[in-house]
This record gives sequence, C-alpha cells and structure tokens, in this order.
Amino acid sequence: MKLGCKPEESATAHMIYLCGKQHKLRQAEKIFAAVADSTRNLTLLYDSMIDAYTRCNEQHEAYLFYKEEFKKGHAMSPVATSMLVNALTNYAKYKEAEDVIHSTFDANFELDTVAYNTFIKAMLLAGKLHSAVSIYDRMVSLKINPSIQTYSTMISVYGRGRNLDKAVEMFNIARSRGVPLDEKAYTNMISYYGKARKVHEASTLFSKMQEEGIKPGHLCYSIMINAYAFAGSYHEAEEVYHSMRRDGFQPNSTTYLALTRAYSVGSAFNKAEKAIASMQKEGIALSCAHFNVLLTVLAKEGLVEECERIFGELGKAGLQPNVQCNRSMLRGYMESGRVEEGISFFERIRGSVETDKFIMSVALHLYRSVGMELKAREVLRSMTCLGIQVLKNLEVGAKSRHLLAPTKRMRCFSRASSLGG
Repeated sequence: MKLGCKPEESATAHMIYLCGKQHKLRQAEKIFAAVADSTRNLTLLYDSMIDAYTRCNEQHEAYLFYKEEFKKGHAMSPVATSMLVNALTNYAKYKEAEDVIHSTFDANFELDTVAYNTFIKAMLLAGKLHSAVSIYDRMVSLKINPSIQTYSTMISVYGRGRNLDKAVEMFNIARSRGVPLDEKAYTNMISYYGKARKVHEASTLFSKMQEEGIKPGHLCYSIMINAYAFAGSYHEAEEVYHSMRRDGFQPNSTTYLALTRAYSVGSAFNKAEKAIASMQKEGIALSCAHFNVLLTVLAKEGLVEECERIFGELGKAGLQPNVQCNRSMLRGYMESGRVEEGISFFERIRGSVETDKFIMSVALHLYRSVGMELKAREVLRSMTCLGIQVLKNLEVGAKSRHLLAPTKRMRCFSRASSLGG
C-alpha cells in the first residue's frame, strides 16, 4: 500500500537524497533526526536515508538503521528494500541480506517484481539455492508476474544446483509465456548443457538463439567451444572459434583454454600446442591451466616423454608449475609404471606439495612399489600429521599394459611443433 506524503516531507527527503549523493552522510542523519519525531509518514524519509547510506558505501550502517526503524514498525518501500538487499549482497553481507528478506516476509510488506528478483539473486550469490527457490515459489503463489530477470536468475539457480531438468523447465516456461529471453539466459542454458556433457542440446540451443535473431556474445562463443571441448569434438569447436572471429570477437585466455581443451581431449595434440603458441604471438597471458589441459590428456595416454617436454615449456613461458600440473605429471609416471622418474619428480617438488592428498598418496604408492619402506613411512607420517587420508585406489603401472602401440599413439602428435617455433 502506497502512502501519500506532504510537500514538506518530499522536500526533506530530497535534501537527504542530495546529502547522500554528495557523500555528506552525517548531515543527512542530522536532517532525518530533526524531523523524524514530527513526521507521521516516514516511508519517504526512511527510503532516502537507506539511499544515502548505500551511496556512501555504509552498508552495515544502513542495515542497523533498517533494524532500528523496523522495530518501531516503520515500513520500507519495495525500492528501498531492494536497494538495501542489493547493497548488502554486493559486499557479501549475505547473512544481513537474508535477515532483511525474512523480516520483510514476516511483516507481509507489499513487494514488487524487482524486489523479488533482488532477493532471489541475493540467495543465488550466497549459495543458498534452496532459499532462492522458496522465494520464487512465494512470488508465484502471490501472483506477482516474473520478469525476464526472474527467469534468467532462476535458470542460474537450478543450473548451479545441478538440477538441469528444472533449469530447462524454467527456460521453457519463459518461452511458452512469450518472455523475450536475452543472450545471457541462452548463454547460461548452453553452459549448463555443456557441463552436463549434453553437447547436442547445447549446440541445438546455440543455433536456435541465432535463428531467433539473438547474436552470441564473446562469453557465449567461449562456452560453446568449451561444450564441444569436453566432448572431444574439436572440429566443431574450431568452427565455432572461426565464427567467433568472423563476428569480430578476439579470442582471450578463456577462449584459448577451451580450444586447447578441445584439441587435447580430441587427441589433436599438435593443434593444442599451436593454440598455445598463437596465444604467445598475440600477447595473451598464458597460465598453467592452458598447459595442464594438454598435460592431463598426455598423461592418460601414457605419453610421458611428451608430458616432460610440455612441462618444460612452462618454465620457458615464465610460469611456475602449479599443483594441478604436478598432479598430471605424477599421474603419468605412476600409471605408466615409470617409478624411478616418478620418485625423482616427487622429491624435486615435495617442499611445495606436502598438503596435497593426491600427490602424497602417489608418492606413497611409488615408494612401496619398489620396497622403499623407510621413505614410504616418512610420507605416511607427514600425511598423518597433516590429517591427510591416503588414496588407496591408486595402482602403479595401471595403464602400462593397456597403452596403444607407440606409432598409433603418436599419430596425432608432431614433435617438430615446439611452442617456440
């Protein structure tokens, strides 16, 4: 219910608003205090104070102000409620934001679509997906019409909660009701299909959005490349990459990571190296992740020498190998039965990886496989002291008996294509 206000109340509210805009918060507080006891309709003044606090980045003071006035029974407009919850959320004050939301519901304040959207988004960012769903259900039960933002946010809620069916359902409900879904909603849906390894559905939706006149953005292109990457469909990933460039988008680090993954998973190792080399030529910063997607697959294929060569390229690129790269190397040594090299590698890196469960477990298995019990017990003691459990499902030489013949395994690899050349 909207309450009317007198002209003098509007003028005072505007003065508070101007103080907030000029970051004169204490002056705004003095103006509010001077008129608070003599004003019957405080809603407009109350909203102006919330606005002043948030403009001055005083989210906690805004929250305390809200709590104090709420106890007095003073109402807040949907706009101010949204403003406060949004400000608290932006500064990761999720507990306070949730308190405002529940207090508002308990008091049965009248809210609009924007307020509900703000509440749902706050719970999404807080990781409280069940609460986000509950807020949406309340919104629907009160017959408050969802907007494009509502549907887009709920797609993200279900997608992040790994409830793909509900995300699809929400997407389809929006379309059936004629809600004009934007590029962001399509991008999110394509991303969730990709993460679920449903590359056909992702591809179909990617084509559908373009048929409906919605152009993919930079992120959407990268996500579609990534969806093909996890499926090992590097030819399709290449096509999307070239379409992206034709549309005027320049690839960035994320794009190249997806493309390198596509080539690596598809065993097109030479192309993966060329993608990394292209990054260097274009002045795009390399990261350990770009090398590790290649290392991971090479290790699984038992191509240990190639792993060692790529690992060496990390240093040439000015990068310090991270834990993930070290894991990939040790996995390659262990599963290929290269015990001596694996132990040597572990002893070189031990000082920086003692808290990693996988690496320490591999070292334990490697030492035990050659009867080095003293070393094994030393590793085990370190793990026990650090509270790290041993991974028991690891097997030294697990893949050495199943590797393909070298000529076949190396078919997709050109050793002449070093990253520097």
